[in-house]
Order: sequence, then structure tokens, then C-alpha cells
Amino acid sequence: MSSQIRIFGARQNNLKNLNVHFDTGKITVLTGVSGSGKSSLAFDTLYAEGQRRYVETFSPYARQFLDRMDKPQVDRIEGILPAIAIDQVNPVRNSRSSVGTMTELNDYFKLLYARLSHLHCRQCGQPVHAEDAQRIAQTLKKRCLTQDPRLVITFAVDVPSNFSEEEIKQFLEQQGYTRLHEPQHSSSKQAKLATQRLYVIQDRFRLSRAEPSRVMEALDAALHYGNGHLSVFALDEEKKEQEWSFSAGLHCATCDIDYSAPQPSTFSFNSPLGACETCKGFGRVMGIDYGLVIPDESKSLLEGAIKPWQTDSNRVHQKDLERYAKQAAIRLAVPWQQLSQAEKDWVIYGDPEFKGGARAWKQQWYGVARYFDWQETRAYKMHVRVMLSKYRSYTTCPSCRGSRLKADALLWRLGQHTHAHDPQPYTRFMPVTAEWSQEQLNQMPGLHIHDLMRLPIEAVRTFFQQLRFDGELNAATQLLREEINTRLGFLCEVGLGYLSLDRQSRTLSGGEVQRINLTTALGTSLVNTLFVLDEPSIGLHPHDMHRIVQIMQRLRNNGNTLVVVEHDPQVMVAADRILDIGPGPGKAGGHILFDGSPAALRHASTLTGDYLSGKKKITAPHPQPVKTTTPRLTLTGVRAHNLKNITVDFPLERLVCVTGVSGSGKSTLIQDVLYPALLKHFGEATEAPGDFDCLVGADQIAEVVMVDQSPIGRTARSNPASYVGAFDAIRKLFARAPLAIERDYKPGTFSFNSGAGRCPTCGGTGFEHIEMQFLSDVYLRCPDCDGKRFRPEILEIRLEHLGRNASIDEVLDMTVDEAIDFFAGLQDVQRGLAPLADVGLGYLTLGQPVPTLSGGEAQRLKLAGYLAEAAKSRLSRAKVVKKGKLFLFDEPTTGLHFDDIAKLMQAFRKLLAAGHSLIVIEHNLDVIHAADWVIDLGPYGGTAGGEVVACGTPQALLENTHSLTGNALNTYQQQLIGTTIETEVTEPALPYNANAHSAIQILNAREHNLKNIQVSIPRDTFTVITGVSGSGKSTLAFDILFNEGQRRYLESLNAYARSIVQPAGQPDVDAIYGIPPTVAIEQRTSRGGYKSTVATTTEIHHFLRLLYVKLGTQMCPACHVPVQPQSPEQITAQLLRDYKNQTIHIYAPLIVARKGYYTDLAKWAHTKGYTHLRVDGELLPTDAWPRLDRYQEHNIELPIADILVRAKDEQSLRQAIHDALLHGQQNILIVHQDTELRLSTARACPNCGCSFPEPDPRLFSYNSKHGWCQSCFGTGVSLSGFDAEQSGEESKWLPDEDETSTENKCPSCHGQRLNPVALAFRWHDQGIANLSALSIDDAKHFFQQVQLSQREQEIARDILSEIQNRLAFLQEVGLGYLHLDRAAPTLSGGEAQRIRLAAQLGSNLQGVCYVLDEPTIGLHPRDNRILLQALQRLERNGNTLVVVEHDEDTIRQASHIIDIGPGAGIRGGQVVAQGTLEDIMQNPDSLTGRYLKHPISHPMQDYRPVTDSTPALLVENAHRHNLQNVTARIPLERLTVVTGVSGSGKSTFAREVLLHNLKQKLAQPEQYIWQYCERILDWEQVDRVLEVDQTPIGKTPRSCPATYVGFWDDIRKLFAQTRDAKLRGWNASRFSFNTGDGRCAECNGQGLVTFEMSFLPDIKIPCERCHGQRFNDDTLHVKWQGKHIGEVLQMEVDEAVEYFTSHPRILRPLQLLQDVGLGYLTLGQPSPTLSGGEAQRIKLVSELSKVRLDEGLHKTGRASRQPHTLYVLDEPTVGLAMADVEKLLRVLHRLTDAGQTVVVIEHNLDLIAEADWVIDMGPEGGIHGGQLVVEGNVQTVQNTPSSHTGQALTAFLQS
Repeated sequence: MSSQIRIFGARQNNLKNLNVHFDTGKITVLTGVSGSGKSSLAFDTLYAEGQRRYVETFSPYARQFLDRMDKPQVDRIEGILPAIAIDQVNPVRNSRSSVGTMTELNDYFKLLYARLSHLHCRQCGQPVHAEDAQRIAQTLKKRCLTQDPRLVITFAVDVPSNFSEEEIKQFLEQQGYTRLHEPQHSSSKQAKLATQRLYVIQDRFRLSRAEPSRVMEALDAALHYGNGHLSVFALDEEKKEQEWSFSAGLHCATCDIDYSAPQPSTFSFNSPLGACETCKGFGRVMGIDYGLVIPDESKSLLEGAIKPWQTDSNRVHQKDLERYAKQAAIRLAVPWQQLSQAEKDWVIYGDPEFKGGARAWKQQWYGVARYFDWQETRAYKMHVRVMLSKYRSYTTCPSCRGSRLKADALLWRLGQHTHAHDPQPYTRFMPVTAEWSQEQLNQMPGLHIHDLMRLPIEAVRTFFQQLRFDGELNAATQLLREEINTRLGFLCEVGLGYLSLDRQSRTLSGGEVQRINLTTALGTSLVNTLFVLDEPSIGLHPHDMHRIVQIMQRLRNNGNTLVVVEHDPQVMVAADRILDIGPGPGKAGGHILFDGSPAALRHASTLTGDYLSGKKKITAPHPQPVKTTTPRLTLTGVRAHNLKNITVDFPLERLVCVTGVSGSGKSTLIQDVLYPALLKHFGEATEAPGDFDCLVGADQIAEVVMVDQSPIGRTARSNPASYVGAFDAIRKLFARAPLAIERDYKPGTFSFNSGAGRCPTCGGTGFEHIEMQFLSDVYLRCPDCDGKRFRPEILEIRLEHLGRNASIDEVLDMTVDEAIDFFAGLQDVQRGLAPLADVGLGYLTLGQPVPTLSGGEAQRLKLAGYLAEAAKSRLSRAKVVKKGKLFLFDEPTTGLHFDDIAKLMQAFRKLLAAGHSLIVIEHNLDVIHAADWVIDLGPYGGTAGGEVVACGTPQALLENTHSLTGNALNTYQQQLIGTTIETEVTEPALPYNANAHSAIQILNAREHNLKNIQVSIPRDTFTVITGVSGSGKSTLAFDILFNEGQRRYLESLNAYARSIVQPAGQPDVDAIYGIPPTVAIEQRTSRGGYKSTVATTTEIHHFLRLLYVKLGTQMCPACHVPVQPQSPEQITAQLLRDYKNQTIHIYAPLIVARKGYYTDLAKWAHTKGYTHLRVDGELLPTDAWPRLDRYQEHNIELPIADILVRAKDEQSLRQAIHDALLHGQQNILIVHQDTELRLSTARACPNCGCSFPEPDPRLFSYNSKHGWCQSCFGTGVSLSGFDAEQSGEESKWLPDEDETSTENKCPSCHGQRLNPVALAFRWHDQGIANLSALSIDDAKHFFQQVQLSQREQEIARDILSEIQNRLAFLQEVGLGYLHLDRAAPTLSGGEAQRIRLAAQLGSNLQGVCYVLDEPTIGLHPRDNRILLQALQRLERNGNTLVVVEHDEDTIRQASHIIDIGPGAGIRGGQVVAQGTLEDIMQNPDSLTGRYLKHPISHPMQDYRPVTDSTPALLVENAHRHNLQNVTARIPLERLTVVTGVSGSGKSTFAREVLLHNLKQKLAQPEQYIWQYCERILDWEQVDRVLEVDQTPIGKTPRSCPATYVGFWDDIRKLFAQTRDAKLRGWNASRFSFNTGDGRCAECNGQGLVTFEMSFLPDIKIPCERCHGQRFNDDTLHVKWQGKHIGEVLQMEVDEAVEYFTSHPRILRPLQLLQDVGLGYLTLGQPSPTLSGGEAQRIKLVSELSKVRLDEGLHKTGRASRQPHTLYVLDEPTVGLAMADVEKLLRVLHRLTDAGQTVVVIEHNLDLIAEADWVIDMGPEGGIHGGQLVVEGNVQTVQNTPSSHTGQALTAFLQS
């Protein structure tokens, strides 16, 4: 891997063309003042490129949802790694997301609970175990100890409704059961059953006398026949009967309750199986919050305490309340808080005697609650919904009490300790359905999963460290436990031990989110990844800072690269390298001032260096001491969360800093208690404050304002001037300018957000926003106003002040400092702008869009907004003493540099000077040191915190030895600031040992058929995974390696994106270490349908569509003139600009080019007051309307106005345009002298008036009804029977079938696939169809030489680079000859494979793992070498390559080989050998090694001679696709191979000419005319044709080998013939798992049930009812030869051969499956689980089994001959290992020896070497191919120098 990421010419935002490199495997810190360009370099350039390139490896569909980062403004970036951003933005806003789900601990807990937890009965609390005969016998022994009753062992049989009891009894007698037991009293269960139940006696005995073997046998049999249930009736001496029920499952015998076995999903609230059904796993439900209904408890009912009833529409309810309250003696005049609980309940819940019904509402008090219930029934009305939303809030779910899970999940407990050993003080959570006492609960061993969720993480960690289990844990469980301990350890390490796992992630602070993301990064164990961190120190107390440093160093030591944006000196000194960016913010930044070590920065002459060295300090200007007389706000008895009944005094009109270690209770105190308590005091709606006793002193403040870390509005229209309110004053000044008064301009005219003054083209934004669907959006300077936002007339207004003047756009371009100078003396403007300068934002321009501000700038802008508001209150200048506001700040230094903090402190002092009070939650030591008063909470976090450690001045804090904050402050001043320092905060840097982590480790993989294997795959090398087909290679490579690498990367993306991309679930594997992000290049045997082309497959067409939408000129398909839409504002602006001071005539077109008299139209115009209409250019009177020529086309317009165009008459011009558009149906005609100008607000043709919809990329799509040609539906050809519902991928439309014989170009679009509207678009005089018709080489040339305007260059920058890159990759893999519109079905297999490769090789990443699935499929040995070179180039770039492959050349090229085997299916899944080529060849167990060492010797049998007299088919002058009149011979009764390089015409010749023609000719010998060739001689010798192609077999779980090959019908018939089936009247359809009554109703015969998961991958689990056997119980009772139909489905082919030996119809296909090496498959294996090679061979068997060699003999008299079959096989070796190829060769030889003709299209040299006859096509692919290079035997081909096949064959046979 390259040791550097190199960036050249970075110009993103304010970066000044930087060239910079980042060392991989190092920590680099970027620092500098806010707004200097740190985030532009780290996030917008470095992260954006790494994330974008990796995301590009996903499908185009997935990319739409993946928030792909914009392409940065940079010349180039080399050696980029896949990047993950760890920032403070919490991507998940879903209430289901908690700390547990974010950290994936919930996933591990549910697995652990499913494996190791123990169940307690909900009723008696006793442990419940799964029963078996042994356990039942022990239980009976205990119960029969005192007395020995007579036991009757029975099992129950329910009588079906369609049978009588007698019939069932007869049936039981036939089975040998003659005795039934009559229970003395039917149980309630029995009574409820609709069907009758019989208790069949298995045995009767007294336990003391019965042999143990007899007891066990009776219990076993009863359990078996009772489907896991049995009843024991105990009869005592008095014949009294007791029934004891047992079940094989989980059953509490004491309470007779059955429980189901736990699945992992039982413990997941994200799964429908586990989530509480009421709240759907959210833990809370939406309800009415009476705190919002009665916000001010000091009001009485008469004063309007009930807020919603104070409106006019609801006043009637207030009157009802007053009326009924008097009757019930409720005190109306007393404040709500003083009413008794009974009085409050009466008001809220209504009269206790309320009867309900319409009458009761009129006669009794219904209550507030019923009022809201009634409103809920009217919630379909918008205003009611709005009203309800004001009073709703979340309340705990009543069903699960907040546990989120179904009740039974909490009955499972983990661990053995009782409540005495629980972390104190913790009260155990009582499961909802449990009937236990608190004492019982406390004595129970262990905790349930919700207990773990509620405990602090620190306590959960302790619980797992102390957890002990009986017996040995298996490796998987041990690993689960280790993983849990590791993650809990990480969370405690980053200082989050105080959080609980059920804390909702949306309530976390930015710093907490970032630290959780950091632990996720550690937990994902990704390597070779670039982590970009955004101020990880935020929200972390200096005492805990070393935790972050250690984690960053650990990530680095694992082999990752870290780039950190940071201001904290403790993190800075831990970096390997620091870049200081500056020198100033905004335009003054963007340069690298310093690049070196942290120590060297102290001596550098930069702003950061000055602060670190102590030359500059952050001081408190004018500190104000706190005296005894200082007013205070006091909170007493605060007990919320972890606060321990504390009392806190907050001095007012001072800067008070609340600090303490993370989790000590700061946010709880201020945000959860003080802020809501103050809001409640002021009577404002709020959620209930946390527990406290009382609040004193609130009357001394006017109001409370919370300034938290939430982001400010991010619309581009918002700017600093408008945010602080200064722009309103500026607009008023402009409206008072003399010219503005003359033109009647109001302040609104000077607004760019609304009004008539803004530029109509850009809507006042100053730029044109061009949306680019799947590319970065483009923002261009508006062409009409040149970015000035206003119309030219508005810019003529100039504001004069103190001898200077400026227009509104010039003011917006001024910096804050310049504007303060310009507006000197203007108090209103100064008051708004001064706060911006105070917080250090004087360098910003007034009009700078807010989204372009950095995080630190946005935080300070927010503060400036509050400062401006405070200044407006004029408090500081008031003569009467007024109350000030209390400002609460939550970490205001977030994102601020030392210098910015110094400015912030000055701004704080201004607020204090104005009489306000400040309380700041802060960890920044400079702020703490500069405060007037410090409240330090602690001493530690979580349960160890919540106390006031220190309270006083910063100096007092320094002297307090118990205060961790004081200690940190001392350390900071002594050790961190200054030129000579000792660092204690960093851990010693571990040397990064690349070799220690140089492999991907997979431990205990059990996915599919893998047998707990352990694999090590070296990184940055070329590894091949090989083995027999179906051995588990693809499972290892794709289902484990690729899925996990991609899933771990996707974890860093948002949940919505993940729900769309559906990352695979976690594979069944214990652990995977050292895995980099992965990219898959999968094998797709389908080449795509008719709507798919080279351009769509490579995505070039997507970009062409975008190009034409954004830059194409829409032409009218009929008139061929441009179509132009405009808004009324644009038309006004255009007329003001083009006809200034000229008179124009405005008309509304009524009739355009239509014939008729139009007398009625004239009458209408006359009645509307119009005296004339303009007809064909002449004005005619409406009251004396002449008779028009009926047969001539007329244009008739309505005259609207004659206007002199001037700025002062703008209003009348607007009105005229409005009227004209109204009557002209969005069209308008302007006549000036002799010229006419037609304008339209619709997309309409100015000539014919035809309107068009707004263009969108679908207009150019072959797959969309918006774009396709209406005749051919986007295929470009006429296909009979094809319609809009087809995709073109269905097999019947593929070109080898009958339908396409009539194929010809679509007459409507002439093969161009699109409708006339799309085809009419032009770009550089080319339609999209013209560009699509170019070859790749020609298209590359076109795009290189096309000349673009400046605007086009800016818009098409990304589009053209994407197109050119893709064209270049296609050229690189040798496909330059293909045309972009070439239909996918006409591509050869090799061409299709290389197109897919080209798409992926372009991502140009380093450090990723590419997983390829048999990339050599469809490639000739010559092309294979080109591919191997491309792969080696990827390897040289520093990537890991893992290739699943059977190809010998590829295996020999690999550095590392893993051989999976020894067999296939369940006989495989083990690592037979791994190592170098030599290691594999020397390993005696490796089949692959054996074949590599001793390849198949050729020929396996003597070649069958082919002479001139050998009967043969002769194809004359084949000319389909690229075939150039090929004439070739196919000898009969021989094995013929058609070969040649990819794209040379093999498949065209063998399938589309030979096979297609023979099929048709044999069907219609007389009528059929040869197609694509002159003729085929001697075709009469062939009787039938069979084909095996590469199209995939059915991929639904219902398709399986038995159904696909076709012998399942015969098996069903066998079962239908059994006595049991006949007895029940069942036929063969009963035994179908696809339809009918026989299949399991739960899973519909699939054997699996799929659960759709909202934010997680769908899960499939075995059906609980049929246990995967697909049929219902009744059907499974029918047996044939001892097995039921479900067992037959689960039989292997080898076993089935013996089982069906007496049934030849079933036996023959089974033997064929054995012959091709598929003996290990089960008959019912679902098709989706078959490997590519298995599917290919099943297809071969299904064709071979259609023909019995002795069937259909042609008899003539006594003589007879077998029918002659021609087999055409398309690359049958695809997916086959060498051993399987040998089996295939034997099958082909057997066919040929039996007198059949076999034609194989093939590249495999083993198969070519066995051929009797070889047809070699070439010499190259595409237009350079299509010729016959040589035909003959193997020797002839070898001796032909021009044959690529001959050269490869010679080398192969010699080796």
C-alpha cells in the first residue's frame, strides 16, 4: 500500500490551491482559527473523495440514497483510502435507536440471551426447562414418592371436523391402539376446543413396579405420537384423578404453561418477533400531556388554567366545566396547584358516574380526557390535528412499561447472583406479566435483558466481568462474551460509562455521539481506512482527555490513517504531525502556515503557536466578584437522574461556569431541571422538569434563554446581516432614498427573499442551482443578475451617507467591519452589526450564505443573534431598573480556536454589562479560569457523581485538591502551556507493526455449509479461493468476506441509506479481524434484456440522460424550433431590458393556425369590452365581425395593452402580462414595429403552440414510459407480443428463441428506442440517439474534441469526467469496438463480464479488498491474460484481491491459495489446504493440488476420426451480427467445440444460426426459410435439437433440483398411491409445496418465514410450525417406504438413488445428477442456495433427462434406429472445478459414443483438447472478428499460427 495520500491543487471553499500529503498509518491534526479552512481540507476534500469513490462501487440505484459526498474542487488526489467520518452529527433520529443499538451491544446481548439465559415461569417464578422423557420420568418419580398412584400415560388425538369419532377409533385400532381414557372432568381447555379430543392410552402402570425401560418407552412413544405433548392421569386409591401435563418443549408443569424457545429476535425490539405490539418497540406511545394542557398551575379554572378551552371555538367546554363544577362543589377560583387530587381527577377524567352515550355528554361532566378522545375521532381534519399536536407528548407504553419487548422476553434471565449483589442503588424491573412479589424477584438469579439496558454501562461491564456459567462455554459463546466485554470496555474508555444502554441516541450531545461513533469504529475492526474526526475532545472533561488520545492511537496502530480537526492542546500534543491553517478566517485563510511536530509548533510564529507557548492568553476583561449581596437563583433538593439531593446557588449578573467530569450531572442540572423549571415558572409549555424541591429567586429575571448546540438555519437565503436583524434596518434606509420614493419602492422591494425587487431568474439567491440527480449539484452565478440578487432597476437606487454611496448589492458584499464604518452614526444598523464584530465575525460579508460558514462561525453567529436581541431591549440605557435575561449556554466554545474564545469572552462581558446573567456548561479550561463563579460537580461520572465538589471562584477551585477540574486546571497551566513542557497525557506511541496486522482473520465460519473453519487471507496480495463446485467458496468470499467488509463500512452511513441498500446480515461467524472495506465484482450469468445496452450497463447512458436534461436544447419534434419556458417575472424583466423606453403592443393568442368563422369568439370579446381582435396581423372590429374564410388557417389574438416600457410604469406592464397570459393560456405575443415575439410560461413551441412537460432524466430512459418509444417500449425492435409490462429480460425475448425470427427495427423510432420528444433534444447539434449509436472509440474522440462554453463547462464538469472515465476503462479492457447502443443480449459472455469489470476497476481506490467471482468466465485464454494484468495493477495499487476461481492460469498467478472441500454441499465446507501454489500441490488431501500437479491427460480416449466422408452438417455463408459469411462444417456423432476470442462470433454461429435454424426447420420442414445463412446442408439427419445455455435457473426458494429436473411429479404420484393417502381421498396435488392444502399454511410451503426489518436486513428463519419441512402435519403422517414427503425432500441424491431404485422414471434423472457430480445435493435444496456451477449442471441434467437414448426408436419394418439428437451446450464448464470438468467430459463422451452429436461453445482448454473437431472463430472480437480462423482436429488447430486458440492449446498441452 502506498505510504501517502497526495492532494494536488485543493481549492475547496477558501483553500488556496494547496498541495499537501498525509502519511498513511499516522495521526495528523489540523488546527487554526475558526473558518480558516480546516474542515474544507479534512471533510470536504479528503473525506469526500474517499467516501465518494467507495460509494461509487455500489449500484446506481443504491447510490441515490447513500448521501454520496460531492466531488471536491481539486486537481487530483492519489492513493485515497475508503473514508469514514466520525463527526458530531447524529445520523439517526429514530426513537428506536439507542446507545445499545448504536454500539451493536443489543445484537450481541440477544445472541447471548438466546443461547445461555434461563427461563422462570411467569406465575410461580420457578425455573422452567425443556422436557424430555428422562426429565419427565424424574418428575414422576418425585411426585410418586409419598404415595404410589396408578399412572395412565396418554397422548391426545383431535378428531378433525370432516371425520367421525368412530372412523378415528378404527384408524387407531389399525395402528394397534385399542384403549382410550375418559377424563373424569373435561378441562376448560377441552371445553374451548371446537373439535373433540380423544386421550389414547399408551401404557398403564404403578411407577414402583414398572421397569425403567418400560417407563421410558411409554413416555417416548406418547411424546412422539402426541406431537411433543402427553398427559399422565394419576389415580389414587379413592379413584380420584389428577392430570399432569407435560410437553417436549418448555413447559411449567406446576402451572401448566407452555413457553416457546427463545430466538435471538425474541430479545430485539427492532424485530417484529420481539417488539412490544403496542408501541412497536419504541417503549413509549403518543398521548395527551396534561402539563401542556395546564401549563400554568398558578391559574385557577376560572382564570383559564385549561389552555385549549380559552379559544372562541372551544369556549363552550369552559362553560360546561364551570356549570358542572358548581354542582360537584369543585373550587373554581383556587389555583390549580392548590386543588385536591380528587378535584383534579374530576376535572381531568370527568364525573366518576359518567354513563357514556350522547345523552350523558349533555347531562354529566365528561372531563378533559374525554374531550381529547372525542377530538381524536375528528383527527382527519387538518385544524384538529394541528390543535392536538400542541398538547401531545410521549408517555411510557402501558403494555411493556418502557421495556420495548414482548412480555415473555423478560422472563429469561442471565447470571446467578441475587439482588444483594446487584449494582447499588438499583431496583430490579418487574416483568409486566409476572405474578411475583418484589421479594421473589430480588431472590431470582441473574438479570433480564431490560435490567441490563437500564443499568449504567460501567455497571453492565462489571456484571459481565463477574458473570460465571456452569460448564464449559463453546467457542462461539466465549467469543460473544469477549466481544461484549471489549465493546463495553471501549465505551468506558471513552468516558461514557455513565450512559445507560436504553438512552435514546437522539438525546445524546454531539460529543457523546462522536465518542460512540469512535467506539463503533474501534468495534468494526476495519483496517486500511481513513478516519476523519471532527473535534473529538468536545464534551469531554480534561480529566478524561487521555481516553480519546489512547483510542486514536489504537486505531492508528491497527493500520488506519487518522486526520483530526482539533483545537484542544491535549489532543494536539498527541499527534504525529500538525498542520496549522490560516492565517485568518474566511478569505484570509486557506494557507498552510505550519507543518511539523507538536513540539515545533510552540516555537512557530502562528496564532496557535503563540497561545500554546503562553505568549498570548485568554483573560477575563473586567471580572466581577460575587459578594454576599449579589442576587442569586437557588435550586434546592435536586434529585433528577444521578444528582444526589443537591442544593445549588447561581449568582445573577455574573458569568457562572458549571463544570465537572463527563456524566457528573451538569446537563441534568441545567437542561433537565433548571431550564424547564424556569419555563414552568414563566407559564410556558414544557416537558416536566426533573425532581427537585423548590426554585427561589426566579422573579429577579425577565426570561430564560437556552443557547444549545443545535445548528442554525441552513438555507442559502439566510446570511449574517439578516440573522442578527441588521438587514431590516438597511432595507428601510434604501426605501427612504429619493429615487426609491419616486418609484414607490417599499422596504420589501429590497428583499431578496420575496417581493418584486429580486432577480426573477435566480429568485434572489444570486446563483442558479442545477440539481444533478446522482452527481453533486452545481451552483452557477446567475446569468441575468450576475450574482447580485436584484433586478437592474433596483440596483439603480444608491444609498448616500457621509459622502459615500452604495447600491444594495454593494452593501451585501461589504464585510461587517466595512459596513460598520459605512453606516457610522446610524444607530439601528450599528446595533445589529456590532454583535457580529464583538464575537469576532467582522471579516464575514453581510450577504455570505449561512451554509458556507464553518461550525465555529455558525456557533458564534447564533450568539451574535442573542447579543443583538439583548441590545434591542435597551436595558443598559433604561432609567428605571429592569430585569435582565438569564442566558444558559451549553458548551459555547464548540469549534472555537484560542483566539475565538478570547473574543467570545469579550462578548460575554458585554451581555453582563447590559444587566443579563450567564450560566455556561463548559469543560474548556480557559473559560473556567475566566469565569466569575464556578460550580464543579462530581467527583466522578454516573452513580459516582451527582454531588457539588466545589463552588466558588476559579482561584478557590485551583486550591481544592478534591476537584478533578482544579487538578486539570493546574496541570494545564503548568504542563501544557509554555515553551518547555512535559507531556503526561499521551500513552507511549506503539510502533506500528504492519506485519502484525497484515492478514484478514476469519474465525469459526459456519455460514451455509462451512464447518467452523478458520482462514487467514494475506492483505495487499492476490488470493484465489478454489475447490469443487458447491464446496463453499462463494460462501466464504461473498457471504462472509464481502458482506462483512461492506456492512462494516455501511455502519458509518445513515440508517435510511442502510435500509435502502439492505446490507447483508451478520454472517454466522465468531469473529473477523483485519478486514478492509470490500468491493464485489459478481458473476451475472444473465446479460440483461433488450432494454439493456452497453451504455446502460456501464452507466454511460445515465450520464448522457443527465447531460441532455441539463444542457440539451428542447426542439419541437414537428417544427424543429427551440422550446423556451419563462416565468411572468422573467418575461417582465426581459421586456424591461429589451424594449426600454419603446412602445410595444401586447396580445393574448386565442387561436393558433386553426380553420373556421369564429363569430362566437368575436361576440365573447365584445361582451368583455374588447372592441377589436387581431386576425392574421390585422385589427378587425368585434361589433361588425366580417365573414372569415372558413377553409383557411387563422391566427387570432386579443389586444391587451399598448405600453411605453419604463421602470416607473412597471406595475401596469406586469398587469398587462398577467392578463395576456391568462387569456392566452400561458402564451403571449409582443409586437414592436414589424417584429413579433412569442413568449410562453409553459414549455411550448412558439410556432405550433404545442406544450411539453418539464424535462427529466426519465424522458431519455428506455425503461420508463416517459421516455420509451410507444411502439417498441424501448427495445428498438419489433417483437410480437411485447408490451409495457415486460422488461425484455424474460427468457422468451432472448434472441435464440422463435419470437425473434421476425425481429426488425421498430418502424416508429427506427431502432432509436425513444419517443419523438426525447429524440428531438439537441446538444452540439447531436441528438442523444446519435451519441448512443457511436462506438466506444468514436464516443471517446467526440467528447475529447467537443468545445464547451464556460456555463456548459461548469454544469457538465462531473458528467463529462464520469463519461470519459468509463469510456477509457472500456477501451482498456479491449472493448473499444462495441457500440454504445448494442443490446445486452447480443453481447458475448466474455464481453458482458469485461464490461462489469471495467465499471469496478474505475473506482481507483487503495487499501480495499476486491472480491471477484470467477472473472474468467466467458474469457478466451488470450483475454484472460489481459484480465490478469488488470488485476495485478489493482494489487500494485495497494489492494487486496480475493478471487473465487477454477481457472488454472489464475490459480497459478496467485500469491496465496485457499482450497475448500473435500466434497461439495454438506460434504464440503472445510479448508483442505491453504498456502502457496507449491503448498497446495504437495498437499495429498487437496483435489485441486492433485489436478495442478497431475492435470487431466489428453485425450482421455482416442479421438473419433473426422474425414471427408464423415456425415456432417454444413452451414453456408452465416452472416448474423459480426459473422462475415462464415461457412463451417459440424461432423455428426462427434464432439465439436466452437471456440475463439471473446466477441469473435462463437455464440452467434452456434446458437443464433445453427441451433435457431434447425429448431425452426425441424418444426416446419416445408415452410421454413433459412435465416442468417444461405442454408444448412444435410439437416435431415438430425431428429431433434436440445440446448443448455447460461440463463440462471429459477431463483425462488420454491424451486429445487427435484422440481427443476422434473421428477418431483413422479414422487408426488407415488405418495398419492399409498393406502393412507387413498383413505383420505388425496391425489398428487396434496403433496405439492407450491399450492394446495398439503403445504404448511404458515410459510406457504417455503420452509422459511421472512421477516421484514425496517432498519436491518430482512431475516429468514425456519418455519416454527413445519420446522422447515414445507408440509403440514396431516400430510407428513403419510409415509412411503418408511419416510414422509418432507424427509424425501431432505434426502441427498446419493441416498435417493438407492431409495427409488425400483422406479426407473425417477431413478434415471437421479443417476444423471450423480454422473455430473451432484450426488451430495438434497432433493429440496432451494435454488437460491445453489452455486453457479451446481445450477449449470442441474440445467444440463434437466435437458439430458428429457431424452432416453432408447426412447422413440424409428422403426422401418424390422430395422430401427435411434433418434439423432444434436446437443448445443453454451460454456458448460462455467463454475466447475477441474475434478467436475473431468466428470462433465465423461458425460459428453458417453453421449457422443451413443451416436449423438454434441456442439460445445467453450474456452476451457481441457474441453477443447478432448474435441474431435474444433471450429476456431476470430481473429479478434467485434468488427474485427466473425471469420473462420481454422476448422479441424486439435492437431490442425495447434499448427495454425494465426489461431490464438492454437497457441494457447500448444502451451497448455506441453505443460
